[in-house]
This record gives sequence, structure tokens and C-alpha cells, in this order.
Amino acid sequence: MRPDTDTPPHQTAETGTGGQRSLSDLSILVVDDEPDVAVYLASVLEDAGFAVLTAGDGEEAMRLIRSRRPALISLDLVMPGKSGIRLLAELRRDRELRRIPVVIVSGHAHDAGVRRDLDEVLADSSMVGPSLCLDKPITPEKYVRHVCELLGVEAPDEAERTDPTDELRRDAVDLLGTADQDTLEAVLAELRRRNR
Repeated sequence: MRPDTDTPPHQTAETGTGGQRSLSDLSILVVDDEPDVAVYLASVLEDAGFAVLTAGDGEEAMRLIRSRRPALISLDLVMPGKSGIRLLAELRRDRELRRIPVVIVSGHAHDAGVRRDLDEVLADSSMVGPSLCLDKPITPEKYVRHVCELLGVEAPDEAERTDPTDELRRDAVDLLGTADQDTLEAVLAELRRRNR
């Protein structure tokens, strides 16, 4: 989903002097109630060079948004307390905060109930949806590429910022994220056996 054309432009990486800001000048707020997912997404962004804030729910996120004004928000939809959908609605009603691009990163973005709730929140024609929806699990490369595109900055060269085992680790994390309990126990037992 892309924002409507009448939405104020999001923050760009241009400085007042015409030079490019570094990625570390751009803070990203990762909002996810699952600590392992929040750590994973935050690590991916930090490895790319961004400054990262994290919040575990919509209320904590809103406090950080108001006090720190992140350049972009990475938002899960389904969370206890203030959901990502409610947070998005609150952001889009605020004249200043609606300028912040929002990337939804959720495993529920296409669930009928969640989709209905999101459509209901966005039914008001004055509200604008998220800048982009990404499904979990997401690869680090895709995540960083989309964040950089929304911020109007060049993505860091992947070859410059990773060691050769990083891709193997990411593949393992992706596969483990969908594995059943028996598979996880077998993999863990094998890793323990090899590391003795």
C-alpha cells in the first residue's frame, strides 16, 4: 500500500546544506510485542547503520514517537493493549505524525479479521494507510532495501557489511521460525553435540 498523493512528504535524507545524512542520523522505531522479532528487526537495521529504538506495544511506541520523532516506524499489527492498527489510526489523525512513513511488518497483514479492522480504521477518507506492508518472516536484505527506499537513502552495500556466515545464519533463522517442536529439538540437539 502506498500513501495517498496528498500526504505530506516523509522525512528525507537531505540535510539543509545539500549533503546526505548518514544512516546513523536516521532513527527507526521498531514496534513489536514479540521480543525475539523486535531484536531481530532492530539488529538488521543497526547492522545496516541506522539508529534504532524499540517498543513492545502501541502505548510505549506513541511515547517514543512523540519524544524522539523517528524517521520511520516499523509496525506489527497484532499486539496486546494498543494494537498496531490503533496506533496507525492515531498517527494518521495527527498533522505532524502522519508525515512519518510506516512499514507494517506482520504475519497477520492478510488475515481476514485484521484486514477488516485495518480497512475500517482507514475508511475515513482523510486517513492514509501505511507506506508499505511486508509479511513475516522477512529477509534482512528486503527489509533494509524497503526502509531505505521509503527514506530516500541508498541502501548500504550488502557485501561490505556482512561476513560470509551471516547469510547462513539468516537462512537458519528463517527456517527455524517455521519449524515444529520436534524439528527444533532435533536441530538443537545436533548443535549441542557438535559444539562439545
